[in-house]
Amino acid sequence: QRDLFLGSNIFFATAVLSLPISGLIGLYADLVESRKQLYAYTIIVGGIASIISGYAPSYEILYWARFINGGCMAGCVPVAFSLLGDLFHAKHRNAASSALTSMMGAGIIFGQVYAGIVGPKLGWRHPFYVCGIFCIASALVTLVFVEDPIRGGKEEVLQDIIRRGARYDKKLTWDGFKMSIKKSKSNRIIMWQSFFSSVPWGILFCFLNDYLSQERGLSVPNATFLVMVFGFGCAFGGMLGGWIGQVTTRINRSYMPIFMSLSTLIGILPFVYILNANYTSAGLVPCIFAFLSGCIPSLPSVNVRPVLINVNPPETRGATLTAANLIINTARGIGPSFVTLIQTFGHTRQYAFNFLMTFFWIVTSIQLLLLAKTLPADQDRVDEELKIYADNLTGKTNVDSSFADDDLDSIVSIEERMTNFDQHAARESLTFMTKAFLEISRDSMPSMLDMGSGDNLDTSSIKSEASIPEVSWSPPGSKANFASYYLSNTFNRNNRDKRWQDESMTSLPTIV
Repeated sequence: QRDLFLGSNIFFATAVLSLPISGLIGLYADLVESRKQLYAYTIIVGGIASIISGYAPSYEILYWARFINGGCMAGCVPVAFSLLGDLFHAKHRNAASSALTSMMGAGIIFGQVYAGIVGPKLGWRHPFYVCGIFCIASALVTLVFVEDPIRGGKEEVLQDIIRRGARYDKKLTWDGFKMSIKKSKSNRIIMWQSFFSSVPWGILFCFLNDYLSQERGLSVPNATFLVMVFGFGCAFGGMLGGWIGQVTTRINRSYMPIFMSLSTLIGILPFVYILNANYTSAGLVPCIFAFLSGCIPSLPSVNVRPVLINVNPPETRGATLTAANLIINTARGIGPSFVTLIQTFGHTRQYAFNFLMTFFWIVTSIQLLLLAKTLPADQDRVDEELKIYADNLTGKTNVDSSFADDDLDSIVSIEERMTNFDQHAARESLTFMTKAFLEISRDSMPSMLDMGSGDNLDTSSIKSEASIPEVSWSPPGSKANFASYYLSNTFNRNNRDKRWQDESMTSLPTIV
């Protein structure tokens, strides 16, 4: 009855029946303006439900309080990872996800350890009060100190439009979500592997402490200590797995799924010892295997959500993470039911543990190998779609804001424009003066020719055309003549005027 009412029924209500609540919260993350407030208010409601669980005077109230608490607990996870996707660049998401997942796992294990330590002294209600108070306090801290990130703000291909003041304004639609799942093979693989990998974790979170004390014969303090070591292994494995995932991704994006597959397969081995070896206390060897049992299987799990973030556009990430989270919590919720189901066929709980962990994690390992082929292609497809969107939006921004860009350029380069204006004005002024002097020279030329005409004209003073100096505009003090002209009576007046003007214009660059 204990396994049925507290292990299966309550856990099923907390992790499975509450999925509609968590699903709505996760979907709302892609629609609401402030994801920070959604996250904080969800945690506050969950904290209140936890306090009510400790106060519950009847099994029915405990059941419904755990139902609400489970919905809020599962619903805040996709919101948190949606925020994470916009707080960190793609190359840092594995490490950030490992830190967040490690803290989640460490919190679950710490709660079990704390309940195991203080439960016999202060009663089973006390841990629920403590958890509720911590939830409300952390939510208030989030409201005060956390800022909402720009949606899609850390995508490299969207940086240009964000610098221009534009925003990524695509919204979640049902058709868009279906298309995202349909296009991405990685999405479908992750969804399936999330189910198969989470069934053993649900069994461990529900039964591990009780299994060690009942099946292995350990005292409650020894069993609690091993669970604590197991929790430390989960936290360390989460951080180490995120770092290895980040390193392998930098080398080759296909290497990370291969690493996840191998670590899932190897993680079965230390659990075989913990479940079947003969030990009567939490000695050195059992502690080592308990640490490895938590560490190795946690290496791949922290990289799952970053994969989902990277292969989905910003507007569908919350919905996709919610779908994956629903599958994960469904698998964890029905995991204990698989144990009780196998026991109805006459098998022991030890046999159920061994069979379920081995079978489900081998299937998970095979699925992750398939991800090695699909992940790079799906990630490139999303990057290309975002680039096309950014290019289209940038083109529209350029057309609409061309006047503003010209104004900005005018302000920045006003000194250069003034200089250009001065040069242009001087050039036109010199041209005008040239024409004026030419006109004066042309008008005075007839009288000069009349003065030099007659029989007494000294023709020896007439110089050849080649010896006449060019017309030039010279600075004061220069030895060059201000103007010179031809004295030949036979020179055509119109040709002479044109020649002077051409020569004068040729000399203008010297003056400028």
